[in-house]
Amino acid sequence: MMIKFFRNIRKDFLSEGKTSKYFKYAIGEIILVVVGILIALQVNNWNEIRKDRVKEKEILNEIHSDFKNNLEEFYPVKQNQINTFNSGNIVFRNISKLHIVTSRDSVFKHVTNMFGGYPYHPSNGVIESLISSGEVNLIRNDTLRRLLVSWKDVLNDYSEEVVFDRNLWTNMIEPYVIKNGDFLNLASDKNKRLLLDTVFINMLVRKQFFQRNIVRAISGENGLEKHLKEIVRLSEVK
Repeated sequence: MMIKFFRNIRKDFLSEGKTSKYFKYAIGEIILVVVGILIALQVNNWNEIRKDRVKEKEILNEIHSDFKNNLEEFYPVKQNQINTFNSGNIVFRNISKLHIVTSRDSVFKHVTNMFGGYPYHPSNGVIESLISSGEVNLIRNDTLRRLLVSWKDVLNDYSEEVVFDRNLWTNMIEPYVIKNGDFLNLASDKNKRLLLDTVFINMLVRKQFFQRNIVRAISGENGLEKHLKEIVRLSEVK
């Protein structure tokens, strides 16, 4: 309506020979159109931003729920790995006393506790979907976005260390115990005498080395635990 109004005025000025006023109103009409376009673009931009913020909130809620569950499932895995590592530390603190029967008997239970190797399989559906779709970029928090993108690498680091540890058990330690020990009676003297076997002790040394790497993958500066806790904290919608 406003543009039609200006157009009629311009026609009147032109028919009356008032060209200077004609051009002023023509310019006014152009400015009005430009302003209208800019306002429309701004309104559309506001709507898009509003939609993005609504979607971001939905994404954060999904991440928070997913990783809160992942964190709960992580704690028993962490504790089992720490217990396994601590048992190894006890064994090697007493390594010089293993020729003494009583010391060997008291240490042996910690040897059997060294043979853990606990995989961790968190839910990754939400994060994989976000990254593949590009919707992870809707998250404004740079730190959270970085943690989500690097999560898969951190999880893979842990999983690889567990695989090394389990492979040592499956391919070397277990066959050696089958050949030289007694799985039917774990507390047998035959098994305890393995603690005097250099080959067996060397395998335990390797086992403890892998276990130390697992603990670092859990509790290190860029480890699983920090990633999990930070993702849960930063994804909470307040």
